[in-house]
Amino acid sequence: MSLLGLVLLAGVAHAGPKPDCSNAAIRKVRAAADKAVAARDHGKAIALLEPLLRECGDSQSASERAWVANDLAVAYERNGQYVECERLMAPLSHPKSGLREPGNEKLVKAIEFNLDYCSKALDAKYAAIKPGGCALTVDKAIATAAAPPALVPKGASAACVALLRGVRPPRSADGDPDVQDVVCPVVAVVWKGARAVERKDLPAGTGALADESFCCNLSALAAGTQGGKTLIRVRGQGLICGGGDGDRANDMIYEWNGSALAPALDASVTFR
Repeated sequence: MSLLGLVLLAGVAHAGPKPDCSNAAIRKVRAAADKAVAARDHGKAIALLEPLLRECGDSQSASERAWVANDLAVAYERNGQYVECERLMAPLSHPKSGLREPGNEKLVKAIEFNLDYCSKALDAKYAAIKPGGCALTVDKAIATAAAPPALVPKGASAACVALLRGVRPPRSADGDPDVQDVVCPVVAVVWKGARAVERKDLPAGTGALADESFCCNLSALAAGTQGGKTLIRVRGQGLICGGGDGDRANDMIYEWNGSALAPALDASVTFR
């Protein structure tokens, strides 16, 4: 199976018998899915299109598969499944997808439109999580945001959350001096107390902040309160930290549970 086929299969659920993958059958299913979307039966459209994308890759060209993916992305978006939409469209927008060829201009435009629409819809859904607004100068911070009320220490005259570079632990006596371990950044509350600026790290044992393969690329931070929950969002894109061809756009929302940051939503996309 092609690289594009593997990308399109990622995250698509496996269920049901293999569909008819003839060109005529695919056209018929796409038309039925289009009618379902028009009738606002988005679940039906998704159920029709996912098997085509999962099972019919070997019988279609890259551009034909991408058009089916576009149809599915529209159904995901209308169904409020913005993360699924992003994960479907983002790899197709990547240079490695091989779709940016003469004759594919309309296809590329559709991919970019659907990706942009779903990305903005996800941002709008979590509009209360905002970047910036920090009233303090936080030395060497990668990014900062105003601290949500639940994270503001008592008596603080100003408080922020900051994405800060992690501290490399001392190398052990038997450690290899040529091996450079990846140190992930940390999120901390930084506030102005009665006498000085103070800091408290917010531990995150899993997710983007703990993934040594890609955490070195985190570059953006946002924070806020939504639905009574204190949320922190971290983002950033780049290659594998230790070197390699892997590429990922990290996008994770954490919830502060009183003692640690727990993953609440992972909208990260891996480009294969």
